[in-house]
Amino acid sequence: MDVRVITTEQDWNELAEGFGAHPMQMWQWGSLKEQTGPWCAHRLEMLDSDGTSVGGAQVLVRKMPWPFGAIAYAPRGPFSADGRLMEVADTAAEWCRAHTKAQSLKVDPAVAELDWSEGWEKSETSLINKTAVIDLTRPEDEIMAGIPNRKCRQYIRKGERDGVVVRPGEERDLDAILALYHQTAEADGFPIHEDEFYRTAFTALEGSQQLFVAEKDGELQAFLWNVTSKGGCAFELWGAVSDAGKRSRANYYMKWVAIRAAKEAGAKLYDLNGLLNDGISDFKLLFVPEPTYWVETHDKPLGMLFHVMDKALEIRRVRNERGNAQQDTSRD
Repeated sequence: MDVRVITTEQDWNELAEGFGAHPMQMWQWGSLKEQTGPWCAHRLEMLDSDGTSVGGAQVLVRKMPWPFGAIAYAPRGPFSADGRLMEVADTAAEWCRAHTKAQSLKVDPAVAELDWSEGWEKSETSLINKTAVIDLTRPEDEIMAGIPNRKCRQYIRKGERDGVVVRPGEERDLDAILALYHQTAEADGFPIHEDEFYRTAFTALEGSQQLFVAEKDGELQAFLWNVTSKGGCAFELWGAVSDAGKRSRANYYMKWVAIRAAKEAGAKLYDLNGLLNDGISDFKLLFVPEPTYWVETHDKPLGMLFHVMDKALEIRRVRNERGNAQQDTSRD
């Protein structure tokens, strides 16, 4: 299998959307990571011997302290034609071996089953594989009827009926959004990025983001920040709700508006992104009959120091997260 490196946003996104790739495999997500951290994005198209495209991988590479070289990660990737995912992943790993100093390639595709080829090892989770997913290929009334919790359906209607207004978020909303996010993070005990990260994200994610704010009587009561890919999925990144928003059920109505908008944008799935044993997860589960489990994170070792580096990273991460009630699933 041959590899072609794609260097233009339009060409890459056309390829990714053609295969229904996850939005974290879109150009915009790689651009955000390049602008906000020590990552370099490589966009790789995999080709059969006759030149037919069979998939691709956006691989993020980050330098590590000596002597470890680098790490490589394809968030919620790779993507491929039916039955070719493992070939694409293996080819991406070999490209990383030849063209980077990465000790491994980490992948966590949004698929329920995968027959891993030789050499891949289950590794520490980057994005939580237990999640809640809604099928958007059904008619809208079936999607609503498929929400199993009766109270949830009632609260969606209550929010709209009682005057909650949900609209697309704008740059002018960022101060209020970030103030609410800080309040929520402090109350619930989970880490968030510096404000500048989200301000950069607003620009970097243009074309793939769907940002919503919920207001009542002119007061911001909730926000929800998603990324969406045509033919792929909508993926919840960040969100928060105030106490007033909980009382008005703004978060219920806002999520329903986001689900409808994702379907309208051409997404086939709506992924509520990660379930933990907390109140946020309980809320997400109101919208689905049961959790969905994607395959667990795996690494393909490429260097002799991979296992040493992996253990060192695990120890550092445990120290950093000690005391946090919720894992930050957006950090990678």
